[in-house]
Amino acid sequence: MAGLDKEAQNLKALLGGQAFLRRDRARRALFVSDAPRRFSPPALKGILARLAQAGYTHQLENGLAFISWDFPRSLAFSQALCVPEAWEKGEDSLTGFCRILARHPGAFTPSMLPHFFICLQLWNQGEAQALILKAEDALARALREKSPLPDYLLPLLLNLPERRSPC
Repeated sequence: MAGLDKEAQNLKALLGGQAFLRRDRARRALFVSDAPRRFSPPALKGILARLAQAGYTHQLENGLAFISWDFPRSLAFSQALCVPEAWEKGEDSLTGFCRILARHPGAFTPSMLPHFFICLQLWNQGEAQALILKAEDALARALREKSPLPDYLLPLLLNLPERRSPC
């Protein structure tokens, strides 16, 4: 199981298997579910409480629940990504770009969550070029604004499907 597949299974279990769950293609959240349409208001309240306790946030809109991770869970996922040893010795252009990213001061703050979720979905879908473009834009913005670069970019880039190695 790769990417967010295991996460989707865990989330389906929290929803009791009675609602659909899929990645949010519009990238407003990590997942979208029709749980608000499937459960009575008291049952839905209990499910949403379990989601919050498990580290999820939600937004209800038009009978759908847009579900993502809260900040602590997002940070933990980012920090748990395996960074291969001696990655900086590679000779490809992505490794060169990653070396530039690694030299820039980084941070991961709650205000970065929307960007993180977009990058995470690109990573999960194996859209390497789109993720690299997001990282290039983030680096340009960080340099222009003299602000920290999002810390999650380097681990995501080093763990693209074609680069993943067992750690």
